[in-house]
Amino acid sequence: MTEQPSGTPTTEEASEFASQPESTESNETELTHEQGHNLGQQAQHEQAAEATQQTEESTVTESATTEAGTSHHGSKRPKESKDGDYNNQQQAKKQKKRLDLVNSEDDLKSAEYYFENDLRKIKPYYFKYQTFAKGRWLGRKVIEVFNTEFRDRDNTFYERAIGDGRIKINGETVSTDYIVKNSDIVAHDIHRHEPPVANLPVKVVREEDGVIIVDKPSSIPVHPSGRYRHNTILHILMKEQGYKDLFPVNRLDRLTSGLMIMALSVKKAREFESMMQKCEIKKEYICKVKGQFPSGVTECHEPIHVASFKLTLNTVHPDGKPCSTIFQRLRYDPESDTSIVLAQPKTGRTHQIRVHLQWLGYPITNDPLYHNTDIWGERNGQGGISEEMEKELVQKLLACGDMEDEADYALAASNLGKNETDSTPGQYQAEFCPICGLPSRADPEPEKRIMYLHAWRYQAKDWSFETDLPEWAKEGLPSDSDSVSTTIAAAAANDGPSTKTTQ
Repeated sequence: MTEQPSGTPTTEEASEFASQPESTESNETELTHEQGHNLGQQAQHEQAAEATQQTEESTVTESATTEAGTSHHGSKRPKESKDGDYNNQQQAKKQKKRLDLVNSEDDLKSAEYYFENDLRKIKPYYFKYQTFAKGRWLGRKVIEVFNTEFRDRDNTFYERAIGDGRIKINGETVSTDYIVKNSDIVAHDIHRHEPPVANLPVKVVREEDGVIIVDKPSSIPVHPSGRYRHNTILHILMKEQGYKDLFPVNRLDRLTSGLMIMALSVKKAREFESMMQKCEIKKEYICKVKGQFPSGVTECHEPIHVASFKLTLNTVHPDGKPCSTIFQRLRYDPESDTSIVLAQPKTGRTHQIRVHLQWLGYPITNDPLYHNTDIWGERNGQGGISEEMEKELVQKLLACGDMEDEADYALAASNLGKNETDSTPGQYQAEFCPICGLPSRADPEPEKRIMYLHAWRYQAKDWSFETDLPEWAKEGLPSDSDSVSTTIAAAAANDGPSTKTTQ
């Protein structure tokens, strides 16, 4: 591999590539899962939130192809708009296929894993980000786009990167005065540093009838996104267990653990997605929440809307989309004042379980975003917040700058007013990469690698898939699923038939 010159763009100022032209059509279309960190960060979250609006288990999206070559397919056809933008979307898909994407088998050769301090790490590697120009870039000079979108580097750095050809438009070296046009492909060569993840096995607990059932550890993202690429469930399974084509049926947040269903074919993925859309799959999660959760069954039907696409921040709001989650307390521990709760989401909105628990006043104990009084105030969002407060907290989080994910935003928010918003304490070490100059990040602490939310069991008419309970949920509960089911039934019987409903 040819060594890039010093000053190669870092991940922080590289792009988060959606790999498709800007469209005025509503985003019920494909998402590209292999994307960089900052470039178009808001665009990715807008697409993800509008296209899926899932809980911690988003269903399959349509015809999405990662830069690693792994596809994720769905069955939804984009809605026709009054302006006939569906045809434009189809043209966009054709243009997308012409992008010079990396073959998955060759791409994975750059994945060199090593293990240190109970973490799975990956050696830095060279990578090319590319995307179609975003709508807000059109008509602007390329140097202006980089200076305003990616402020980790100064104007001199970007002038040099453009002049050296590390930033190109449509595969060609351009001047700094080049005006960005619609459908331009912007590419940026970088020296990529991925964050470490927990060194826990990615277990395939079952394989049958065209699907594999995976027990996902906390801290590992499902698919390439943001600063993560090879340190993801998809790439680990492809690299270490030899799978070629994987199509996630459900998606868990990075810090969430538990059951994942991955189809081995497009046909099987669409079959499962159809079942999801028809509510033919019963989903059960186990969570550990703050306080003594009410006995009996508690139903929450509060609507949820997206407060910020960029932050993937969601709140209960009267104008939100309909949501329904059923909760049942399994155990209360007075010593720690925490409860183990079964959650059954009946709809699939982003962060649905977490938002409903926050609204009820029993947030997940270590939820970095929805159990954080530095963000939500003394009541921590219980019972909802005003629109004015929502706007204020969104601005507060956006003021933290570009963070890796919600955990970083939450931690940085706690430092607002302390003149520490530019970086998280302990986030960087004194060492710098000799190739690109990127400062080394400190390893994440163990408590920052986990959230007490676990996808335990999915059931349908003809099948049932489940994973083991996590360690934090085992105390006071039986270890096998049949006994857990018995415990759930007994809890419901002992607590009586009363149902507490919020609307």
